[in-house]
Amino acid sequence: MKKRKVARSFFSIAAMASMLTACADPTGPVFGDWYGFQPLPVPNGSLSIELVLDGAPNAQSGHYRLHRQSLWGGDMLFNRSDSLDGTWSIKNVTVQGHTWKQVNLNGAQLNIWQYVLLPNGYLVPTNDQGAPEMGQGGWGCCRLAPRARNSFGYGRA
Repeated sequence: MKKRKVARSFFSIAAMASMLTACADPTGPVFGDWYGFQPLPVPNGSLSIELVLDGAPNAQSGHYRLHRQSLWGGDMLFNRSDSLDGTWSIKNVTVQGHTWKQVNLNGAQLNIWQYVLLPNGYLVPTNDQGAPEMGQGGWGCCRLAPRARNSFGYGRA
């Protein structure tokens, strides 16, 4: 009887350890992982954004996963959490003699679906010409910061 109880305990510990290991890493190659906050049209309201682009480091397209959490200032009844997905693609766009890496997100209802990948790793919304919006409407409010590849949350949106 004691042997059986010890064997069951060992099995349940091993099963839990394998589940935790599976949760710790993304399931495949990750092109990049970003996070940030974007404003809602109410005082003290914002969206928490986590965006993962799946694909090899040199990929030009792939699948994305996005987690969006709305944080309304006063009334928590409107707080909401969405997990969205779709496809992404990256292309070089030349605007006024400067070439930018433009990232397009397709397949979901997104507030911002077009970003520029800056050399420092940040994603910044594009302006009307396709260049990064570096003013209050882009860099100041809606940029997404890259997560370090060795961080716990990397690749888990």
